[in-house]
Amino acid sequence: MPDVECVEHLVPDPIVAAEFHVTLMTLWRWDKSPAKRELGWPPKVKIGTRNYRNRSGLEAFKTNVLHRALTERDCG
Repeated sequence: MPDVECVEHLVPDPIVAAEFHVTLMTLWRWDKSPAKRELGWPPKVKIGTRNYRNRSGLEAFKTNVLHRALTERDCG
């Protein structure tokens, strides 16, 4: 039996795409992007034929993107 607590923290890619207002193809591109990985883009967790992301990784990515945007705004 899978650990229910762990499963609750996985977010399906279609929900991730909606959250970021992008397409599934964009998520695929972000998986290949070194720049996104530098910002902490979480790797996919493949279960069967579906992809999921860890919620804590997504929140860390959002924080990093926001921090970078604010830093670039203040420097520019």
